[in-house]
Amino acid sequence: MKTNNGNQGEGDKASARRYNQHAEEFVADGRVNKAAADAREFVEAAPAEAMAAERAAKHGPSKGLLDDLVAKGRNVVDRVRPMIERAADKVRAGFKQ
Repeated sequence: MKTNNGNQGEGDKASARRYNQHAEEFVADGRVNKAAADAREFVEAAPAEAMAAERAAKHGPSKGLLDDLVAKGRNVVDRVRPMIERAADKVRAGFKQ
C-alpha cells in the first residue's frame, strides 16, 4: 500500500526491486566466485575476527549505532533548515510582488 508521503508500508517494493536487480547484476557479472574466495581467505587468515563479525551481523545494528545515525540525521536537518527557510522566504517574497 503506497501512501501520499511515499511510505510503502511493510513491503517496500522499490527497495526490493533495487536489491534484486543488484543481486542479479552481481551474479551476472561473475563476481560470486571472487567474493567467495575472498571470504574463504579472510576466514582462514582471521578465524576469530570472522566469527565475531558473523555474530555481530546476526544480531543486527547495535542500539548505539542506530542512535548515532539518528543523531547525525538530526544534525544534518538542523544545518540545512536555515538554508531551506531562506529559500522559502525568497519564494514567498516573489509571490507577494
